[in-house]
Amino acid sequence: MSEDANTDPTFRLLAELVIDIAREIQLRAVQTTPVVPLTQTQGQVMRYVHDHPGCSASDIADGSGLQRANVSVALRDLRGRGYITSQRDEADGRAIRIDATPLADATIGKLRASWAGLIESAWHAASDGADVPDSAVDALVRIRAGLHADRATKGFASEAPALSGQGADSTANPHGEA
Repeated sequence: MSEDANTDPTFRLLAELVIDIAREIQLRAVQTTPVVPLTQTQGQVMRYVHDHPGCSASDIADGSGLQRANVSVALRDLRGRGYITSQRDEADGRAIRIDATPLADATIGKLRASWAGLIESAWHAASDGADVPDSAVDALVRIRAGLHADRATKGFASEAPALSGQGADSTANPHGEA
């Protein structure tokens, strides 16, 4: 019996909808938001730094599920673009604290506004202007929290799953932005 047969159809549909919505947002944001494109890893690093000012590279790796070496490369690139600063911790001279720059703040602000505008426009076009139900937001927050908690306790599988012959379409980059 395949895994697919053991999965609740509602959750399969929800997963497909989330992935499709993320792709649509990513495609449209690239076309409508004048920001420098970042790789998926750079985008994850920037989101973590914005949400956790003064974090360390290890904090970023642990909190985002990225490999430490990949975080280091991304930090070097982001520093070169003027998106982050790194300073020695005053209390522990061995530690390096990472913060976003005003340029990064402006960039993520534009991007988040673009994402929100796309979702708001799509919602109003499909719902005759009805308010977004709190239950929709609560459900997505709960799913994100569960995924983050699961990642923190189990980590990521070391091997990628085998691709089926049905067109390998990568869904690993729903957020290739800052």
